[in-house]
Amino acid sequence: MANKKGSTDTWKKKKWFEIFADKTFDEKLIGETVAVASKSLVDRKIKKTLNELTGNIRDSYYEITFKITKVTATKADTELYCFEAKQGYLRRLIRKQKSKIEPVFYATTKDGHKLKVKLLFISGTKYSTPLRTEARKTIINAVQEEIKTKTISESWHDLIFPVIAEKTKAKLQKLGFVNKVLISKAKLIE
Repeated sequence: MANKKGSTDTWKKKKWFEIFADKTFDEKLIGETVAVASKSLVDRKIKKTLNELTGNIRDSYYEITFKITKVTATKADTELYCFEAKQGYLRRLIRKQKSKIEPVFYATTKDGHKLKVKLLFISGTKYSTPLRTEARKTIINAVQEEIKTKTISESWHDLIFPVIAEKTKAKLQKLGFVNKVLISKAKLIE
């Protein structure tokens, strides 16, 4: 007969930790998790839909990823890591005879954090190539100037609750009819 080694039950060693959102969402409880040591929780990512945090059903098209940064006792604090619109929602917005412009660019906040931003602009009519180029430049300049004057928490707030998108839409009105402007993805790089 084979000699069996005794196995240890690692579940008994694990502890429960509560995960809290960052200041943008008033440090709400967003979940619980188990871990053997608090060190193993750092850099773990948690995805939540925006409507779970705001309570508004219209926000169910967006997902927010939090990253655990600090663990004290049984409390895990997070920071916003990524904000993204669901692909099915974006596909439903696009129609024939409209121009879709999706510039991807980097923006740096006042306190030195770098964000990768992807914005979706849908025009009311078909744009010519020079007009599309001008719209792309206007979008990039408007968003970078807006983020440059804010801290990372203010920038996240204005990206998630469409303050920056609305200001960009107002600047794009001079080019022609604007159907939709929204931030489709924003990610913290450093």
